[in-house]
Amino acid sequence: MDVLNPTEKENVKKAAELLLSSKHAIVLTGAGISTESGIPDFRGKDGIWKKYPVETYGTLKSLLTNPSKFWKMAEDIAPTLFNAKPNPGHYAITYLEKMNIIKAIITQNIDGLHQKAGSIIVYEVHGNINRFTCLGCGASYSKDVILQKTKKEKSLLPVCDSCASPLKPSVVLFGENLPNFEKYMSIDLAKKTDIMLIAGSSLEVAPICDLPIYTLNQGGKLIIINDEPTYLDERSDIVINQKTGIVLPLIVEEIKKIKALNGSKTQN
Repeated sequence: MDVLNPTEKENVKKAAELLLSSKHAIVLTGAGISTESGIPDFRGKDGIWKKYPVETYGTLKSLLTNPSKFWKMAEDIAPTLFNAKPNPGHYAITYLEKMNIIKAIITQNIDGLHQKAGSIIVYEVHGNINRFTCLGCGASYSKDVILQKTKKEKSLLPVCDSCASPLKPSVVLFGENLPNFEKYMSIDLAKKTDIMLIAGSSLEVAPICDLPIYTLNQGGKLIIINDEPTYLDERSDIVINQKTGIVLPLIVEEIKKIKALNGSKTQN
């Protein structure tokens, strides 16, 4: 049974043609691509913030004042995040990058699955759960070191070996600003790109939801693949309301067909 309807199939072909014609395409990914790897959405109706209210568990203040609550949440969700594997959507994006069609990936996800799939140029605007950062000297620690530090005492925040300041996950908690480098690089990329492929993002989380506007204002085009509508659907050249793990591999296959056909025409 076909998963896509005729209109969606036609839009897959159009997306492939548009990407092939691009000079500087980029990808913006959101939670939708990671949920297909078994990672729960933070904001969805059954999301993590429903079980663990953000005011209690998801702010820097709550982390510093009541770390035991944070570790309770971490014990619940960390195994899923750490053990998750890339899905066909991630691998399709990696393939597009290797073909030099996609120049960079901007992701709202903190799971590192793009890198696990083999992607190289990834800007993690909300950080990465696999690292921890010292709030004093800025030193970076791997998750394995942190797991060892917290093995004995889970009611306290681990501290830096160098300056004894608290360590926090290298993710953007509520009330924190985005990391400057990733933020400004993302804006710059959004302004430069001629095609932004948006995969699995509802475009509801500020300020990343504004990145496609930079692209549109500079005359660029949008391709949106998300299982639910977004506020920019009407301004996009192509919209496919389906799972990214289904659509992205189909776009790759279509690109392969077009390239093979063009190659055979050249030989003839």
